[in-house]
Amino acid sequence: MTDLESELQRSPDKNKTAARGLHLSKEIGKYALIALVVLFALNLLTKKLKDITWAQVVEGLQTISPWNIALAVLVTILNFIVLTGYDLLAVRYLRKELPVRKVMMGAVIGYALSNVFGWLIGGTALRYRLYSRWGFSLIEVVAFISFLSVTFWSGMFLLAGIAFVMLPVELPQQYAEAFYFPPKVFGWFFLSGVALYLTLTAVYRKPIKLGGNLYQLPPLGLSCLQLTISALDFALASYVLYLLLPEGVTSYPNVLVAYMAGMVVTVTLHVPGGGGVLDTILLHLLDSSGDDSADQSVKVAVICAIVMFRVIYYLLPAIVSGFLLLYHELTEMGVSKTPQPEND
Repeated sequence: MTDLESELQRSPDKNKTAARGLHLSKEIGKYALIALVVLFALNLLTKKLKDITWAQVVEGLQTISPWNIALAVLVTILNFIVLTGYDLLAVRYLRKELPVRKVMMGAVIGYALSNVFGWLIGGTALRYRLYSRWGFSLIEVVAFISFLSVTFWSGMFLLAGIAFVMLPVELPQQYAEAFYFPPKVFGWFFLSGVALYLTLTAVYRKPIKLGGNLYQLPPLGLSCLQLTISALDFALASYVLYLLLPEGVTSYPNVLVAYMAGMVVTVTLHVPGGGGVLDTILLHLLDSSGDDSADQSVKVAVICAIVMFRVIYYLLPAIVSGFLLLYHELTEMGVSKTPQPEND
């Protein structure tokens, strides 16, 4: 064998090693960036809370109305029912036959755990485990998750556009001054994106190639349902937080915009559970008192609402979903161990 032939045989191995090294470097860089963002957010949050004591937080939590807490729990339940619409629409888009109870279970577990552990861990990996068991191929799972992402962003664009154009949104002065254009300009930009998406789903029926895979745009009717489900999801989740704030602290449109801003950053950067990032954005956008104000009541009220929101909307559903997932796994193990009758 000549030296040239030997080199040619070694080249594929070298290319594979280089590709693995590049992929590993990208993964390390991605998680390093997430860690830096979380540390930066926690640093901002620490500075924002430097004058707040635990006694103030405990006292503030005790002032939240039990009726408002109960209502927040009910709205959270309603929100998770709405969340199952994401998955039901995705199954319909793929034209798969799957019992509704399975789809709803997968959605509740997926969203509750992804809220705490992040989308990549709690959403993507978990859905692949569940739906591959239910007869979905890898390509179908990828298309399923892509459909969920499009639903999320389309609804966010719709609701953000409506909020900035039609609702009385009032950002803190230091953030409002940072905008180069009035909020309505951004609102019309978001609504234009929604209009473009709906137009494409109505007139463009050719497959689109993304990442080596071909995707068909959903029909117009299904796209309208995407917008409705996602917008309703954002509206209900932000209303849970609004219910936990004392009357007069801020308006619901402000809470809606602050929550959407926090979710966009959290989802874009794949920060697990929003780890400090969501809390920092909410506190900065909802605390209208300012850091130099002697009156800390507004800041304390916002902090307590965020803490209770974390418990009601994140922690409790994650615990329930954890037990639901455990029950499902044990049931699946029992089914797999059940001896099958032998055919004569």
